[in-house]
Amino acid sequence: MTGAMYLLSAVTGQNYKVVGILATMVTNHTTHKKGLTKFTSDILAGVVLHYLIGIIFSFVYFYLWQTGHVDPGIKSSIILGLLTGIVAMVFWSSFIYLHPNPPSIPVFTYVLLTGVAHVLFSLGVYLVYNR
Repeated sequence: MTGAMYLLSAVTGQNYKVVGILATMVTNHTTHKKGLTKFTSDILAGVVLHYLIGIIFSFVYFYLWQTGHVDPGIKSSIILGLLTGIVAMVFWSSFIYLHPNPPSIPVFTYVLLTGVAHVLFSLGVYLVYNR
């Protein structure tokens, strides 16, 4: 998921760098030109927080599959990805809107792509679960 967002950044020239955006907003270190933080400690915080959230979502998926609440499969993975994508979209929309100094990013496409990217994430989690 994160790799797809960074690839889109490289291909389009738009800023979809999830970890950098998260790091900038959590530490409130948006540059004077509305850019992303360059502080190593901020980036590290963004990486840790981002992957911690991913681990939590993974454990939720594993729990749902293990307990039989959801049958493990491609279809359920896509549905879980869409649901967590909606959660991510609501979170990011709110976070950007409420933040006192968000970086300059293409908000609509960033939020939309973040939601869609969660389907890739859930499929990846399913592949690991199904090994």
